[in-house]
Amino acid sequence: MGTKKKIGLGVASAALGLALVGGGTWAAFNDIETTQATYAAGTLDLNAKETSARVNLSNLKPGDKFKKEFTFKNDGSLAIKEVLMQMGFSNFVDANAKNGGKNSAEDFLKQFKVSVLTVGVEGGNGYPKNIILDSANLYDLYNMSAKKDKSSMEKIKKLIEPGFLHDNGKINVATIKGKTAPQYDGIPKDPYDFDKVEMVIEFINDTTTDSNGNMIQNKYQGDSVQLDFSFEGTQWNGLTIDGNKHADEKGYVKENERAHSEDK
Repeated sequence: MGTKKKIGLGVASAALGLALVGGGTWAAFNDIETTQATYAAGTLDLNAKETSARVNLSNLKPGDKFKKEFTFKNDGSLAIKEVLMQMGFSNFVDANAKNGGKNSAEDFLKQFKVSVLTVGVEGGNGYPKNIILDSANLYDLYNMSAKKDKSSMEKIKKLIEPGFLHDNGKINVATIKGKTAPQYDGIPKDPYDFDKVEMVIEFINDTTTDSNGNMIQNKYQGDSVQLDFSFEGTQWNGLTIDGNKHADEKGYVKENERAHSEDK
């Protein structure tokens, strides 16, 4: 009797042990695969170079005009939509300060006016010049772009072609839709393109005199200032990428080298 109980308990324990093992390993077929994808950003690289015959000029007099010319190239892999220009100044010298002169750089800038022209060189062929800003005061250009002054912006708005002035006070000096073939808007990488912008700056000949008959502009004799221009290249708005439409067989998004419409 005692032996049977022991055998019975042993069988029960063995059966329970098998059940536990079976419950731990039971499963349907399974297979795990891992995939990897690489996403690499393109480069936005604007090359801006002044190509004026003379970068620095001195011994100017009222009535003189001179031209500053800049060339823009796309050295990156992404198309550039706009080239936004901002003007500043540095190294102002008041030549009469030792004799009690109190000229400011801002006052000196008011003695000049500027016209801005864009020249597209689409595909290596020169396009006609487009005057986008005509006879604006140099001070207003500085005050608007560097200080975002609203009164100067209102003056510039009356003198600039529609579409070239931004709310941030900067002027787009790259070609835009309607001025050239759409594929050359901005500075695309494909097709190859580069743009030029010319600025004609004139020393205003103001014949106003004071009560003694002296020219008001006499106080600016010998003054000098350095004009500083900065150019910001911007990207086109993002696209919803369709791999079959926008990318090549290697996944390179060729569309981003071209001028393209914004993703709505």
